[in-house]
Amino acid sequence: MGRVLVLYGTSEGHTHDVAARIAEVLRAEGHSVDVVRAGAEQSGPLSDYDGVLVGGSIHMGSYQKAVTEFASRNRTVLESVPSGLFTVCLTAASSTPGDSEKLHEFVDGFVGATGWQPPIAGVFAGALQYTKYGFVKRKVMKRIARDGGMSEDTSRDWDYTDWQAVEAFASDYARLLRGEPAAG
Repeated sequence: MGRVLVLYGTSEGHTHDVAARIAEVLRAEGHSVDVVRAGAEQSGPLSDYDGVLVGGSIHMGSYQKAVTEFASRNRTVLESVPSGLFTVCLTAASSTPGDSEKLHEFVDGFVGATGWQPPIAGVFAGALQYTKYGFVKRKVMKRIARDGGMSEDTSRDWDYTDWQAVEAFASDYARLLRGEPAAG
């Protein structure tokens, strides 16, 4: 099996949890997987990997700068191996009309900014991590939660991620690594 890099960007840590779950699925399929935060040093050159997944979370309408820079800088390598993009965004859990179009706009904006067209992409709802927010951010996120039909209870964190969808995405990506078409 192959060696895979799962590179991610995160603000409060939830995208790391998604990256780790993807890595678990890929390891169960027999792959060697390195999970690395964008901007951190990899354990070898990108050309040592048989596949690369890039993931980031959306905050204030954008992916983390390090994620966008990585994809832009390494577009040629990403296009030469099985690669994919995963996005973690609370908007995916929203019940507000028009929010699903926003998700497409985020991904399309990333593709436009980097020039990389990932052959597989997944978008997953994130988490409201009220216990990790400062006072101002907690107030802002509570309003966003109210507008999107999510919990306003700031006494705890709320995970809206569909973990089965994350695992299905990882399995689809494993198929690409084997040279098979993705199911989704």
